[in-house]
Amino acid sequence: MRHRHPLLGLIMIGIFVVLVAHAGEPATPDEAKALAEKAASHMRDVGPDKAIADFNRADGGFVDRELFVVVYGPDNKILSSYGIPVLMGKDATKLKDVEGKPFGQEIIDLAKAKGSGWVDYRMTNAATRKVAEKTSWVIRVGDYIVFVGAYKS
Repeated sequence: MRHRHPLLGLIMIGIFVVLVAHAGEPATPDEAKALAEKAASHMRDVGPDKAIADFNRADGGFVDRELFVVVYGPDNKILSSYGIPVLMGKDATKLKDVEGKPFGQEIIDLAKAKGSGWVDYRMTNAATRKVAEKTSWVIRVGDYIVFVGAYKS
């Protein structure tokens, strides 16, 4: 028997709200990467506090359909998660996908080891209500980790 992560239902509700609010063609992994790069550049330009405030606002210029910026702080706490506000302040090392893969820790490990790259995991797509492969482009910016994810199909 599989055990679901206790936050999974709340995460799915948050993603559904974002999808309904930003209906249209689904975003691509390339668009997720471009938004993550834009967010990392913004954080370098204006600093973490202002950038994170911008990422958490609908009108901050960092929300595109179901794409939004997630930021992990130096203590691995989630500081930005516009699409899933219930995650704010949570410990990213505890995040697991629908199959139990600790993708939050994998994001942290990749950022620290390589500075940037893709992390794949499986989540229920709120638009299709089916489990699908999701990929996130991850970038380390100083002591912070910035990423944006998109479904592969």
